[in-house]
Amino acid sequence: MGFIKQSLIFCFLLVLFSYLKSLLEPKLPLVFGGYYHPAFKNVADKFKENLKNGKERGGAFAVYHKGRLVVDIWGGYADEEAQIPWQRDTMSIGFSNTKGIAALMVAQMADKGVIDYKALVTDYWPEFAESDKGNITVEMLISHQAGLAALDEPINILDIKGDPEKVEKSLCSQRPLWPAGSAHGYHTLTYGLYIDTLMKKADPKGRTADVIFMEDISSLFDVEMYMAVPRQEFYRVARVYEDPVWKFLYKCLSSPRYIPLFFRYILNSNSLVARAGKAVKEFSLGSNIHNNPYYREMPLSCCYGTGTARGFSTLYGIISNGGINGTKRFLSEKAINKLTTPIVSGLDETIGIKVTYGPGTLMKANPRGDPMFGHTGHGGQVAMADMKNNLGIAYLTNFISLHGLGDDPRYVDLENELYKSLDKYIAQQG
Repeated sequence: MGFIKQSLIFCFLLVLFSYLKSLLEPKLPLVFGGYYHPAFKNVADKFKENLKNGKERGGAFAVYHKGRLVVDIWGGYADEEAQIPWQRDTMSIGFSNTKGIAALMVAQMADKGVIDYKALVTDYWPEFAESDKGNITVEMLISHQAGLAALDEPINILDIKGDPEKVEKSLCSQRPLWPAGSAHGYHTLTYGLYIDTLMKKADPKGRTADVIFMEDISSLFDVEMYMAVPRQEFYRVARVYEDPVWKFLYKCLSSPRYIPLFFRYILNSNSLVARAGKAVKEFSLGSNIHNNPYYREMPLSCCYGTGTARGFSTLYGIISNGGINGTKRFLSEKAINKLTTPIVSGLDETIGIKVTYGPGTLMKANPRGDPMFGHTGHGGQVAMADMKNNLGIAYLTNFISLHGLGDDPRYVDLENELYKSLDKYIAQQG
């Protein structure tokens, strides 16, 4: 009991110190910019309010409706230390939002007949069959059912480009942690390693994921986003900020949903969620390692998609508009229906939270209870399509929170105001 009491006192003093420190630090000037249709003024006002009260310190929010950009706002600081404000061309890491983009890439390949969801992974990548993986289908792999959420031999991130054969050897030698198709568990980092390799093997030209995205999607549809940031573009990328562990744990107390997850991750190094987050060795060092430009030029579609909020929302805006952008078609109706169809639902074996997955997509409900699909990401990131209301939505922030399932209060504030304003906007359009 004495230890618990001392620990509580210690935590209280740390919180008090942090609070007093924040009061004494000089406040940076308020930064806000962008465009919004007048019907969505309340969305912009809420964003400004969060910037003023410190709830938001750096981020961007963008929305397309029926192919038209109706909200594109940003604010706060891309780099507080250097006092670099968030600007129109500021890019930020999407973390697991990137999984949704990879799902769109696979969907496009399926549209072209390059990949079949029902086919075995070994049809494209024969070596994958090693260690009892010969029965795993593309659909199982992309919907977190393959039992490959962790690696017995974690990889070094620089080997993705420097020694891809070594990476493939580690992936092929891994034995499933459960019989494929019998359960689902979030493939936190291995999703990108396996899906990126699968796309490369299936692609007739043998291109890497970042090149496929650039040539087949971003350059054709004017998407401000990279699947691997070119070093010369890194100056545009917002610096990632993360709370120290003690502060992260303290914030968990206000979000009971995440308490079991983070305690398992921090206190049990052998837990599946901990092992899943260490499949790439460098990632065990925390989010600050993502500020390294040498790491960020590695293509890794579990987390390294980087762009503007406008860029992420562009793709989902096209999809929510029927897959068409002007005279160009991105995805067929059949492909979109596949992306919006749940494959597995229930308690996730890795994170211990109930979730619903499609073919690489994550499902959530909007404030009206209508289904949305896309993906959410570590720290508060969101990129989703709402087919019923024809919306493509994206929120990015470089100030990492403990929320990763579209429930970050900063995003929820904006989402609520968006849907309150939507009917007014539609009425004005006649």
